[in-house]
Amino acid sequence: MSTWLKLLPLEIQDVNDLIEPTEEIKAGETVAGVVSEELKKTWTLSRSFKKSAELLEVQMKYTKASEEERGKFVELMYKARALEMIFWIAVHDELQLWGHPERCALRIGWQVVEYKQVESPFKFLFGNEQ
Repeated sequence: MSTWLKLLPLEIQDVNDLIEPTEEIKAGETVAGVVSEELKKTWTLSRSFKKSAELLEVQMKYTKASEEERGKFVELMYKARALEMIFWIAVHDELQLWGHPERCALRIGWQVVEYKQVESPFKFLFGNEQ
């Protein structure tokens, strides 16, 4: 097992300053619940990795990026994506949303909302997915 996976529970536990969601609940969204403290930390760690990666990406655009910097960028993005997937799996488990066909999003106040995906008016151009 990788070192990162072994240490991940400790990394999540060590999160102190939460990065809270900033989007307000939108029309047509239904609140499914509020995430637990552990999931707040998981979300924060994911966002922290993504923020660090994006800051590094900007820096690399204006300087000659080293192989180490490029590798760090890739590492941070992969870890951010992996944690985001873990977060959403845990949300579905915690709030028992597996049987719900709606999409989920995280909103202000750590609220998980469900919403129906708006179908594109140009769907006919791409065929009917059945």
